[in-house]
Amino acid sequence: MHDNPNVDVNDLMAQVHDRVLRGEERIATAAPSAERTYVYAAQLDAASIEALLHTARKMAQVRTVWPRNLWVFPFNLSRGLRRAFLRMFAFLFNDQRHVNFALTEALREQLQITKEMHGLIASLQGEVRNLDARLQQVEHRDARP
Repeated sequence: MHDNPNVDVNDLMAQVHDRVLRGEERIATAAPSAERTYVYAAQLDAASIEALLHTARKMAQVRTVWPRNLWVFPFNLSRGLRRAFLRMFAFLFNDQRHVNFALTEALREQLQITKEMHGLIASLQGEVRNLDARLQQVEHRDARP
């Protein structure tokens, strides 16, 4: 930095002071709008959750057909053996199927509530934005001489 004898320190300080004040005014005008931005950023992908629940519900039902990947000896020989094992699995996992069914239904109801809450939050955000705009109009109108 070079010393310039032609620069008036008081003028330079006044310019710096003016720039700082203008910068604070910009910050002051930007801050309320930054505080008043109401954005609900969470996106609800209800379709994929519903698809997963549909799959879970479908898999929680009693098996009536032997799975193709288990067609190995001795199950590929005897139809009666396959039916007997299917009945045994149905009996063994009966309680688990009921638990799975209850859980999928609870999750389905929870998803419905969540979708309603997302709608309400979006609606309330719109109302807050409208009230904010009206408040700014009133403040602007009152600020005029």
